[in-house]
Amino acid sequence: MSVTQQLQLLVKLPDGWSSRIDIQRTADGRYAGVAELSLRGLKRGVLVFMQQPTLEAAVERVRLRASQFARARLSLPSARS
Repeated sequence: MSVTQQLQLLVKLPDGWSSRIDIQRTADGRYAGVAELSLRGLKRGVLVFMQQPTLEAAVERVRLRASQFARARLSLPSARS
């Protein structure tokens, strides 16, 4: 994968979650990268997202997967105490 452009975004998510996203634009114009998920400033996980056709699609993919991750974490017994 030849990288032509790299971006870094911060996305606010519901319930105190946020995500710092490192996105790379490939030579063929697609977007892929890594999103670090944090809850109230504490790192809680990392998501890798595969190539998406547009920057908007990549950000929406992260929002969807991060929301699923957050819901799963909040449903764990240790998260309730």
